[in-house]
Order: sequence, then C-alpha cells, then structure tokens
Amino acid sequence: MGKKLEGNGLYESSRMIIPEHAAAIRMYGRERNRRTKPELDEQELEIISRAIGESMSEGSEIVLQLYDPFEDLEVRGVVTKIDQQLKRIKIEYGDDYDWIKLEDILSVK
Repeated sequence: MGKKLEGNGLYESSRMIIPEHAAAIRMYGRERNRRTKPELDEQELEIISRAIGESMSEGSEIVLQLYDPFEDLEVRGVVTKIDQQLKRIKIEYGDDYDWIKLEDILSVK
C-alpha cells in the first residue's frame, strides 16, 4: 500500500481541485495582470477635445483608445452627441452606437 502513495501511484495521480479553488486561481491570475489608468496631461486632453469636436461638427470618423484594466480597447466611429452633464459622448458606428465616458478616453487617432 505504501508504494501507491509515493511517486506517481494511484493516490498521487488522483488529485482534485474544488471549483471554489479553481475560481480563486483564475481570479488571482486575472487580477495579477490588472493595469492602472495613466494620467493624461493637458496637451493630450486638448487633442482629445479637439478631435471629438471636429468629429461632431464635421461628421468625420475618429478612433478612440479606451482604458480597460485588462485589455486594449479601440472604438471607431462618428461622435453624434456630447453630454456635458454626465461627461460622456455618443459615438455611432454602422447601425449601432455606444455611450463612452470622457474619463475612459486615453488617446485619439
């Protein structure tokens, strides 16, 4: 019976992990890759503001890079509305649209 408990015996190879531990391991791996939001300087904020204004007034398409703690997000479309009270913009692409918070915009292409 002792040999089964050593090396790669029966009991050694029948290890299991409970679902709660598996979820915790996945969460830890995801949180370890979390990025912090960079602070934008005044010049970059001015560039973003001008691009949003031009897109709205001229109907030109812009590409926005958005903050996400885990991945790079990019949205391409035309700004159709600016909500100054809630500090967000409405960007349309094709037949769909999204409301994007101004604080989530990192840069404009």
